[in-house]
Amino acid sequence: MSNEKNSLLAILEQYEANNKPKYEKKTEKVYDLKNYFNTYIKEGVKSATKQIRILPSANGGSPFVEMHGHKIQVDGEWKTFPCLKHEKGEACPFCEAREALLSTGRESDKELAKKYGAKMMYVVKVIDRDHPEEGVKFWRFNHDYRKEGIYDKIIGVLNALKKDVTHPETGRDLVLTINRNQNNVPVVSAVASLDPTPLSENAEEANAWLSDSRTWEDVYSVRSYEYLEIIVKGGIPVWSSEEKKFVDKASLTSTTSETEELESELTLGVENVKAGIVSAPTASEPIETSSQEEGDDLPF
Repeated sequence: MSNEKNSLLAILEQYEANNKPKYEKKTEKVYDLKNYFNTYIKEGVKSATKQIRILPSANGGSPFVEMHGHKIQVDGEWKTFPCLKHEKGEACPFCEAREALLSTGRESDKELAKKYGAKMMYVVKVIDRDHPEEGVKFWRFNHDYRKEGIYDKIIGVLNALKKDVTHPETGRDLVLTINRNQNNVPVVSAVASLDPTPLSENAEEANAWLSDSRTWEDVYSVRSYEYLEIIVKGGIPVWSSEEKKFVDKASLTSTTSETEELESELTLGVENVKAGIVSAPTASEPIETSSQEEGDDLPF
């Protein structure tokens, strides 16, 4: 069987496995905005299209890498924090909060526990055809158990084509149609494929893209237990140059200039590209609903 067939089968098998009935839904880095593909459209723009090329995986398997993250509304925006339990096999404050709430047996606590559950996501490497000079980008989006998400739309294209769209020579670009939903959030409403084309007419450029060995952990923040614990407890994590660690902003008695210095440390994380200040979840905030299931949470 050809490598093209192997890659296609790997993607389809992954899709089937992730949609089987389930009882439960189960360093220092350089943060450059050019590393991230997103489906945002400017305020006031109702629809748009974006063209991408999905890169093949290095080992011939599915290019859609699975990860689990905790999505929570902070400072009015949805943010994602990789789950320490699922990704590192370590203790995770979000998971601990969920388990503690579920253990009470109260219906109100069961509902609140949903805010702290880990959600399954995919990360795939792509070339943004509008900005090929920016090189390989990482695109992260949610798995949708209703089968109405981005992944499902891409799978629909693959099932229709029966071809490997990631092949460097005979693959196909995908066109994403983006519209605003009922909550005015930009979502991918359709995915279509174009005719087969080489990844690049420039062999050196194509080789550079294909040999990019970075993983999602190289571009997305995996926060420490201490950092995440501050958020779960209702605090705002800021970097203390004196204590050499993240602390709750409320515990500091800094001058304005010192506070600004502390807050600037948070811009090192992808989730905090804008300003770095995260507000804590409270019991009065709305539970995440399907309107956030597909939304991209990168703040640009």
